[in-house]
Amino acid sequence: METLHIKPSASYLRKLWVTYTIIALSVVLVAYLFGLLVGIDEGMHVTIAITIYAAIFAGLFWITAVILSVFYYRSLSYEIQDDEIIVRVGIATKSVKHVPYRTVTNISIKRGILDRFMFDIGTLAVQTAGMSGTSGAEQSLVGLDDVQAIYDDVVGKLREFRGAMSPTTAEEDTAGGPVRGDLTASMLEELRAIRRAVEK
Repeated sequence: METLHIKPSASYLRKLWVTYTIIALSVVLVAYLFGLLVGIDEGMHVTIAITIYAAIFAGLFWITAVILSVFYYRSLSYEIQDDEIIVRVGIATKSVKHVPYRTVTNISIKRGILDRFMFDIGTLAVQTAGMSGTSGAEQSLVGLDDVQAIYDDVVGKLREFRGAMSPTTAEEDTAGGPVRGDLTASMLEELRAIRRAVEK
């Protein structure tokens, strides 16, 4: 079994730092503007006080977020296997998420403005049958350097997996053609599991 081990790019950590910096500066700016409005009646000293308090709060937030983001980044790792994707993450508690190919319904690439123009990274979003009714992905592989190459690799492994499963999971009709492939069978099984859960 060939396993591809992947760590997020260091650019992803820098993106987190830039994001936290933007948030912190936005808090200070909003507080300053609010202070200006209050200062019209109360005086300029109120504007200064509000801005200073906001800056202290924003500074503490930024320092905490930057430190935690380093541990979060170090905890992230992905494995692309022949039959599933494994995502490991966690600071205080470690989480290991297995996404079997038999449940995957869609794979997409997501790249925001910062991803495209500043850091040249992307996110691989994996949707499964259990999450097909929601807007989010079952698992997201964030901070990938060459996200297109990883996407192509996962799609290739997914096709190989489904091709290998077809002869054993497909039912043959009298003409010899498959009546139901492995994707339909896995979706049907997923629906049955949901029905059983609802009936309980």
